[in-house]
Amino acid sequence: MSDIELPHEKPPIDAPIKSSADDDLGRAPVAHDFAESIRELDASEGLVVGVLGPWGHGKSSFINLMREQFEKEPKLTVVDFNPWMFSGSNQLVNFFFTEIGAELNVKNKSKFGQTADWLAKYAGILKPASQLIPVPFAGAVGEAAAAAIGGLADTTDADRSAKKVREKITEELAALTEPIVVVIDDIDRLTTPEIREIFKLVRLTASFPNIVYVLAFDRTRVEQALTEDGVPGRAYLEKIVQLSFDVPQAPEMLLRSQVFNELNRVLAPVADVELDEDRWGDAYFEIIDPLLSNMRDVTRYAISSKATIKSLGAEIDLVDLLAMEVVRVFRPDLMQRLAKLRTELTKTRDYSSRKDDEAQKAIDALLKDFPEDVPLIRALFNRLFPVALQYVENSSYGSDWLGTWRTAHRMAHADYLNLYFDRVAPDTLVAFRSTEGAFAVLDDAEALEAYLSELDPDQLDTILEGLTAYEKKFTTEMIVPASTTLLNLIDRIPEKKNAGMFDLSRPDLTVGRVVLRLLRKVEDEADREALVAEILTGIETYSSQLDFIHSMGHREGSGLKLVSEAFAQQLQDEFVNRLQKTQPAEPEREWDAWRIYDAVRDLTGKAPLTGASDPVLIRSVLRSAKSTARSQSMGSRKVKTEDRLAWDLVVGLFGSETVVKKAVASVRKKLGNDDILDLADKYLGGWRPERF
Repeated sequence: MSDIELPHEKPPIDAPIKSSADDDLGRAPVAHDFAESIRELDASEGLVVGVLGPWGHGKSSFINLMREQFEKEPKLTVVDFNPWMFSGSNQLVNFFFTEIGAELNVKNKSKFGQTADWLAKYAGILKPASQLIPVPFAGAVGEAAAAAIGGLADTTDADRSAKKVREKITEELAALTEPIVVVIDDIDRLTTPEIREIFKLVRLTASFPNIVYVLAFDRTRVEQALTEDGVPGRAYLEKIVQLSFDVPQAPEMLLRSQVFNELNRVLAPVADVELDEDRWGDAYFEIIDPLLSNMRDVTRYAISSKATIKSLGAEIDLVDLLAMEVVRVFRPDLMQRLAKLRTELTKTRDYSSRKDDEAQKAIDALLKDFPEDVPLIRALFNRLFPVALQYVENSSYGSDWLGTWRTAHRMAHADYLNLYFDRVAPDTLVAFRSTEGAFAVLDDAEALEAYLSELDPDQLDTILEGLTAYEKKFTTEMIVPASTTLLNLIDRIPEKKNAGMFDLSRPDLTVGRVVLRLLRKVEDEADREALVAEILTGIETYSSQLDFIHSMGHREGSGLKLVSEAFAQQLQDEFVNRLQKTQPAEPEREWDAWRIYDAVRDLTGKAPLTGASDPVLIRSVLRSAKSTARSQSMGSRKVKTEDRLAWDLVVGLFGSETVVKKAVASVRKKLGNDDILDLADKYLGGWRPERF
């Protein structure tokens, strides 16, 4: 394998792709064509479009690819309404128009300001009437709702009736030259009452001109939710959705290629192990492949099994480990039962010995209790636990096999099966308890810092990663204290020792994922910008400041666009100005020292460092510019490593190699020798690494 630029490695996350650049399944052309077909339809009386597919089939990714076409001229305004942000059907009604109006104001206040105001008024009228909007199956839904709203109009808006407000909205929308696209995703994950409420609202407003609703949902789930009193949900759905697209399942060959890519990510950190190719093909196609039906399954498998494989991959046969992990992730009930049958799975029986009747009953009960998984269970017996075959067919494995399984580190030997079951759970429980403790004080910066300082530093990365699971419980009160504390912690979290080929666990990435989820609790961009500015004032290192600015802004490849482009540039300029005026107070803590000075060089066009710069700072710059290239030889999983410097970047910061040489000599004279100085000497001596 070739060099891996670890800073740019994307972590495997269960999230939709954002653009066609990440479209491994080749769906972008189809999504673009479908989006273009929507443009061609007459939206003068509104339009409802469905993007349909089971969970995990990539509906959200498909919509994101559609957005690329909507971005083309004439550009369509796309507004996202997130039903998950509101709890209960009442809130959905109350905030539906308020949220859409607010989003339009953010998108283009000058263009949509009047429309947004009228939508806000309409929301105010709808709010007290939300309980009166009838169920989806009552006749004349729109008329009944309008009548109910009209009856309350005088109490909610003394000057305008609901009818007049609606007419004004219609007038404003009809004047638009291009329609507005309203995306409502993940409908199928709502409760049944909430699903019904969403479709009531869409039906009530589907006739608004120049509004195109793009609804993403699992057809079966929604039809079940809309079915009532003998009236099929499909019939109701067909009255609302005028155009639909069923997202296709990924082709088998393409899906398998993604499985292998993700497995490579998972396996690469595990050095000095071999994959038994004689067993791998059968185990994969009989155990793993049947349990993976879409990309979400693939990603979930990779994410869930990564920690286990990193922990046990060098100790337990890899084929066994990969097979058991897919069962653990997708058949947890079956896995719990297998954990209770360790003796039955591993106790050998010589040909002359009598079969264990109690064990036979236990295996018979297993097959009876999991009828749909009988083929999977038989495959597990055949490929992982051959001892258990004695209970389902006429075969037997004697004690002479134990030595073979032991030397191969197979789970067919009880020692390795016990290692698998007994080692994973305690580690997970310890991490979970620590994460739970951190979450409890997430709104108190002082308490959070004190709590984290008491934990094992080597476990901090795992513990902080666990905080992402609490996203739905995050509150706005947690944003500033938690973000500030965690960003100040980055330089204190140890880098993983002996990191593997695809080890994506970096302190800045882990902290960044938590901070992102905290700030996403705030919908309004101006409010987010105020919080970002407040957080910046509490960040102690320039390295964490710049990382935060880049991640919040519009930087290609890393910017999350949580603030406006102008605001992000302002923060960047202020940062450079601040750094030029005041050197780092604790240069040894600057974990990304080369990058902060590279920002100065980008803005000024001049080398910001000299041979007379602070020696501690120079050493930090060199250390932060170091990376470790990793490679694997064909046919071997042993990872080779070689330390390197981003030499051209280092030279750019000092202006020339001559100045770098002076700087290195200054550091060595005042601080003593260091491995990073020896590495710099190699480059100064003309050495340049070869590509693996």
